[in-house]
Amino acid sequence: SRTRPPDRAVAVEFLEKRLADTRFSRFRPVPVAEDLTVEEEIYFKEQADLFPAVTVERETVREYPYGALAAHLLGYVGALSDEQWAAFDEENDPDKPYTQADQIGKSGIEATYEPYLRGIPGRQVFEVDRSGRVVRELGGQREEPEPGDDVYLSIDARIQYKAEEALQAWILRSGSPTPAGAATVVDPRDGRVVAMASYPTYFPADLVGGISNDLWQQLTDPETKILSNRAIQEAYPAASTFKLATSYAGVKLGLVGPNDVVVDEGVYSLCDGEGSGCKKRNSGGGAAMGPITLSTALTRSSDYYYYRLGVLAWRKHQNEGAPEDALQREIKALGYGEKTGIDLTGESGGRVPTPETNRQLADSLWEANPANYGNDEAVWQDARRWKAGYSADVAIGQFDTLVTPLQTANAYASLANGEGRLYRPQMLSQVTKANSAAVVEPFEAEVIRTVDYGDMRTALLDGFKGVTSAEGGTATSTFAGFPLDTWGVAGKTGSAEVGDDADQRSDNSLFVGFGPTEDPQYVASVMIEGGGFGAQAAAPAVRMILEPIATGAINEFKVPRGGIIDAERAAEASSSIGTSSAD
Repeated sequence: SRTRPPDRAVAVEFLEKRLADTRFSRFRPVPVAEDLTVEEEIYFKEQADLFPAVTVERETVREYPYGALAAHLLGYVGALSDEQWAAFDEENDPDKPYTQADQIGKSGIEATYEPYLRGIPGRQVFEVDRSGRVVRELGGQREEPEPGDDVYLSIDARIQYKAEEALQAWILRSGSPTPAGAATVVDPRDGRVVAMASYPTYFPADLVGGISNDLWQQLTDPETKILSNRAIQEAYPAASTFKLATSYAGVKLGLVGPNDVVVDEGVYSLCDGEGSGCKKRNSGGGAAMGPITLSTALTRSSDYYYYRLGVLAWRKHQNEGAPEDALQREIKALGYGEKTGIDLTGESGGRVPTPETNRQLADSLWEANPANYGNDEAVWQDARRWKAGYSADVAIGQFDTLVTPLQTANAYASLANGEGRLYRPQMLSQVTKANSAAVVEPFEAEVIRTVDYGDMRTALLDGFKGVTSAEGGTATSTFAGFPLDTWGVAGKTGSAEVGDDADQRSDNSLFVGFGPTEDPQYVASVMIEGGGFGAQAAAPAVRMILEPIATGAINEFKVPRGGIIDAERAAEASSSIGTSSAD
């Protein structure tokens, strides 16, 4: 146009292509320019006689006052894909029909609650002449559009900000070679999600109205997975945070009692020899812990204790006829290996390896190409066989045991709430009619199942409390100075090996904590890719999230304008938090 700079000019070729686009009705103005200035609007209205076919209309636009904050859980909108339009073309909603030019929720809350968020389109009827030219609008048949419903979330914007700030600060401080991670905070009393963060993040506003191919390629790069909500869509090795589930399984199967004493020798021998396949060592080189109970095993994160449970579970199958997946069945009671059912799109169910899945994998590799096993049928058959060492590794959350940060938070929530209730996590607080208090869809807590912790619960709680406060606790240094006397925190560290070569990549850092222990209201789970030991990055991040809640500072906190996070400043401010090389 006459007043627009070259980089915003509307080219003739673009106009011709847009006018011929079948997505737009020939009875409505075709949009050819957006985000006009007020001066441009005035110009076209004053010069209407020079541009008789041009109209300027004001439209409502999506605004993101908190910028990138909560981007992954909110999701984004975009134009209907060809596949989506084809589906609507066959079966459209009669009350809220879509046209091919419409926008639709593509991920997150935008997608899940699209049926509520979408309004009712208006209707205009025109009289046309035999040439198809519009003569007039039949005003009596006009129907005004109606706005969509208002969706309220359980997210606390202040805690959401603190979660994202802590995550980014400790990704930075950890020096991770693959700077990425996730954090989740849930209310164990009813399953509501209080905060959910994923990094790297993006600005949803950048996707409104279409984006450039270059930006889309950047957002969908398989290396960075910027659009992926790592809290629910990516599954990671569970590491020692899995020991809650293994403890539960071990007691339920009668392999150990809550107060039984086990002598931790530092190295658990599966067979003769010194190889890694025969010797399973404690983290840190295999130092022996001596006589320990379930509580001590959790507090000090004894791998020996859990290797033993894994092996005993397999021997129970071989010697007593117990199901070959008895250990895994009990572990899955806490929600691992299945989707939580959260009201967000694209959730991963993770994976708990079993003898059956091991056989399926071996068979698929053999069928794909026998060369995968050196064309040797005996090697293939051996690969199909489940070994005691596999159960030992599953027991400490390794051997391709994959979980999402949300699954971990949800499992611990079932312990924290005191009733063993495993809830379906939810983002929804309520849905109301637009600009009204009339409730369309209320929040209803949904129990998936009840986990029977029985008399082991006290031992479990004591062990997890010791992690943050007892001598030898793996996160005691991290929570030094935290107001544990008035707001106790229980938790578990985890350090997940992510490669066969120790020098290939740093371990993933994990921590899950809940409090106040007297009446738990928050469970926070953090995973930092390449962050090192659990007490080096994830545990400090959880402390950063929970401390302002514990001190009450969160009540006075105001989310900065635009939701801007200064990760460098936050990392510097958190430098006094203790870290250690503890699993």
